[in-house]
Amino acid sequence: MGLSADNIIIALVAIVFLFLAIKFIKGVIKGIIVVLLILTLGVSAYNIFITKKSIGYEINRYKTDYTYFKSISSISSHAAENIDAIKEGKNIKENTDELIILKNHAETLEHSSEINGIHNNYIKGLDTVITAAKGYKTANDAKEQADKLQEASNKLNISLKDILSGQ
Repeated sequence: MGLSADNIIIALVAIVFLFLAIKFIKGVIKGIIVVLLILTLGVSAYNIFITKKSIGYEINRYKTDYTYFKSISSISSHAAENIDAIKEGKNIKENTDELIILKNHAETLEHSSEINGIHNNYIKGLDTVITAAKGYKTANDAKEQADKLQEASNKLNISLKDILSGQ
């Protein structure tokens, strides 16, 4: 592939498309950040001007919720590790028990009343994961029992020929 006019034009078009894609992605990220800031400021304005809560309350709410989301992030990463181990069939009972411990820890985390819905949905999500993990354990145990039953039935399998020949 040499340096022909066509190759240079294709390279320039590819660079322009790459530039536009990066610019678009940056725009989307900025848009998401702006929407989150507007929502956050909207909740703060509502709390300060409508419900007459103090600015100190808002500052403490931000601190509490920041700590909450930081803890939830840590819990989520540990839960993901446990879920991956369960999927691989490693220490299913121990990993399920660890998920229960993580859920109990998440339930006790302090958070503001403004994010009760998020907190409740997160706990419900953990409950669903724990139920699925317990179901996975039960299904795994059932498969093991079915394999043992098949092995036992194979030992008991006496062919008609053996009965007729008197062996």
